[in-house]
Order: sequence, then structure tokens, then C-alpha cells
Amino acid sequence: MDEFINTVNSQDFPLNGFDELVSSMYTPFYYWYENKAPGKAWTTFMPSDMLCSSFYRALQDFPILAGRFKTDKNSRKYVSVDKSNLNMPVYTDSSWDIDFKQVKDAGFSTRLLPEDFSEACGIPTVSVFATTDIKLGIFHVRRFKDFSGVVVFASISHAIIDGYGFFAFMNRWAEISKSMQENMTKQELELPIGIFIHDRSMYSKCSSQDTDALDDLTLASSADGSAITRFLARLSVDKRNRVIKSIIGSTRFICCNFHVTTPAIKAFRETVQKYAPQGIDFSINDILVALVTMAISQSIYKISAKKQNRFVPRMTRALFGSSDSVPIDTLTSIIANMRTRISNPHIKDYVGNLSYPRYILSPQALIQDENILENISAIATSVRTVISRTDEKYVGQLNYLLNSESDIYMRQAMYHSRIKNRLVVSNVSKSSYYKTDFGAGIPTFVRVALHSFPNTVVVMCGHPDDGGYNLVMTLEKEMAEMVVQNKLWMDLVDSYNIDV
Repeated sequence: MDEFINTVNSQDFPLNGFDELVSSMYTPFYYWYENKAPGKAWTTFMPSDMLCSSFYRALQDFPILAGRFKTDKNSRKYVSVDKSNLNMPVYTDSSWDIDFKQVKDAGFSTRLLPEDFSEACGIPTVSVFATTDIKLGIFHVRRFKDFSGVVVFASISHAIIDGYGFFAFMNRWAEISKSMQENMTKQELELPIGIFIHDRSMYSKCSSQDTDALDDLTLASSADGSAITRFLARLSVDKRNRVIKSIIGSTRFICCNFHVTTPAIKAFRETVQKYAPQGIDFSINDILVALVTMAISQSIYKISAKKQNRFVPRMTRALFGSSDSVPIDTLTSIIANMRTRISNPHIKDYVGNLSYPRYILSPQALIQDENILENISAIATSVRTVISRTDEKYVGQLNYLLNSESDIYMRQAMYHSRIKNRLVVSNVSKSSYYKTDFGAGIPTFVRVALHSFPNTVVVMCGHPDDGGYNLVMTLEKEMAEMVVQNKLWMDLVDSYNIDV
């Protein structure tokens, strides 16, 4: 830690519209490592001193993690790193009286994890840490009984990095740890070179006041602000997040992990491709988004119909002629990484937020129609169309829009909060989390943690030895029960587990 404190400089990191859109979230992941060499002690299997030293060395490339949120006079947020008063991330390393095999046999269920893990997955407020500042990073290393394995839990404020930046930090930490172990006999440590850009202005030239490339929903959700959106934008991150927490309430969500094999999803894609319009070639992601949209939308319909058929709603309609209609359609937000759309050659080194949802609307008539394969094809076509239209022109116009007013992100949040049937899908299956080798081999299993908001799906790749895809869904209990009963979806699922 001393080396980091001695080398860090005081500096401010202004946040932009992309950052503020997700500033009420953390990005939390679990990395599970099995000790496959019996008798290997901590001195040789992911040793504590090496992990700790490499962690603080990695912080030198990510000094923003030691900052604190602040708001300027224009209601813009920024992260301030004060060398004389650092807000250091949480880092703990401790033992655990559970054998790694117990967790592995339970499908790496998070039910067995300590409470402090789940607390670092929610909406960030100072009350979580009993401090005066929100911690921008939480890292827990837990060592299983009899040196059987290790789980590394990492949770970083989404306001400062997106998934791309998160995996960049984890892999930087790991490669430094591995390098330390490989060079223990050398007097000077030969660290691999790493370039990590935190400067939000690096793509500021990619900006345009035009709006012709933007979709109607993005424009509508960004329209005129109000006294409420301006008030919320002026609040500190902590106070605003406390407001959001009070609105969401204490609803506990369920985390469902579904595994789909590569042959199964490829075969299904080939079947659906037969119904595709000419010139449209579906990706695996198009099909997965269409499938989860169909499964969750059908579940929404059944839950709503069930509620309307209860005694009180039926009596209300009979007496007053009112009609609480069953939901008409579902809005699917597909999180798109904008880096590949920008021609700047250095954009690959940028670790701040540069992702934004692209939207598709699936009418309930389409969801409930019996022509399943044609309808899956129609939804997948919508996905392919909006993703193919996400080019540099779109990014430039979006960049200008998101940063045009300080409360744009609150306008969009308020707008979307009124959309009842919403699904968010993020695909990180091409990310490099199975390359995160701290010196004891790649992870046995990697999984995103329970999300703070319902109807959220994260698509991850399976372990390189197993292949396939793991789809981690955060759902309300009744929704989860409906999804696991959905024949269309479950016929493709190879295995699943549910964390209650």
C-alpha cells in the first residue's frame, strides 16, 4: 500500500453522461480458483502477500479507485483523488471453514458466501461501509478450508469503469501477481507494460449535434427535464442513491444461472435462420437476446393475467367497469459496447464507461403468437438491425446528447422507470475473465453477482474446457418460477441453479 500512496498524485477525473447513467450500480464478479495440487499451501497457491502487493501495484494504473465522488457547481459529477486524504478501496484476505468442493458441488452457489459479499453488490451508499464516503472498489479474497481453493470477489463502482474496464483491472492485477511469483529470485521486478486511459476527453471529438441517427426512445427519454430531474442531478451520489433505494424498496431478487451448450444454441440458430429476412445473418447473441426476451415476456404476461384473475381485480372490474389491461409489449435494452464503433486507435485502452443500451420493442401479440420460430426470428431481426446501425455517427450524436445537459441521465432514468415491462441484456461472453491467472492457473468458474435491479440478464461464456454460455438472470421470485417452467427456454438449457 505504501508504494501506491507514495506514487499517486492528487487529480480530478470528470465524469460524463455515459458514466452518470450507471452511477447507481456496482460491477460485481466472483472468480473461483480450485487448488488442484493437494498439499500446496498458501506460500505457493495464490499467496496472500503476493495478491496484496500486486493489488496495490495495479492501483497505480487505476488511481481513480482511491478517489471520492464530488459534484461541481453545474451539477456535474467527478471523482477527486486527494493524495493527503485518499479514499482507499476495501481489500480483505481471510480464511473460510468451507471446503472448495462444497461450493463446486453446489454449482458455485452464492448462498454459501458471507453477507459482506452481497452488501457490495447493491446500490452504493455510505451506509454500506459505515464511512463518510462511498467506496469505489470492494475486494474480498476468501481462502477455503485445507488450502482447497480461493474465491476472489471484486466489486467496482460502475460510475468509473464499465465491464471492459473492470476486466482490464482484474487482468492487470493478475498479471502483476503472476509476474511477481515468476520473478521472485530477481532483484528487480519486470512488470508487463500496461496502458489504461481514464481521460473522458479522449473521444470528445466524436460528437455531433445532429440527431438523425438516434432512435425515438433515446430522444423521447432525453426530452425536456423537470424540477425533479434537476434536483436529483444536484444531489450527491450518496443522497441520490438513497432516494433510488427508497423507491425500489426492500424487494429481494433471485439469481438464476442457466447453462446453454454451444451445439444446442448453434443448432437452434440454424433453425431460426431459415425464417430470417434476406440479407440478415443472425449471431449467437441475436438468438440469445430473442430467446430471453420471449421467455421473460411470456412470464410477464402469465403473471399479469394471473393477478387480473384474482378476486379483488375481478370485482373491481365488475363494479366500476375498469380494466387493468395485460401488458402490451416488452422493452429490451441491449447493452452495446461503443468502442468498436470509434475509429480512434487508442480507444482500446480506454477503461471508462462507453456502453449504451440499444432498444427493441416486442409486442405482446408477437410474444403470444403460436408461430414460435417465426417470432423468435422477428425479434432476432430487430436485434440485428439496431446493432448494425450502431456506428460512429450514432456514437457521436449520442455522446453530444448525453453531455448536453447535466440532468440528461436523470431524465432517462425517470422515463424508463415508468416502463413496467423492461428487460436489460448485457453480453460479456467475449471478455477475458478466463484469462485472469494470478499464478495458479485460470479460474475454475467466473460469474457476475446478483444485480440491484430485476429483469437483468448477463450473458457469459463457459469455462474454456466446457464451452457454451452461462446466462445469469436477476429476477423476482415469481418471475424466476415462471422462467424455469418455460418449455421453449428450458428445452435449450443444459443445467441451471437458483440462488434464493
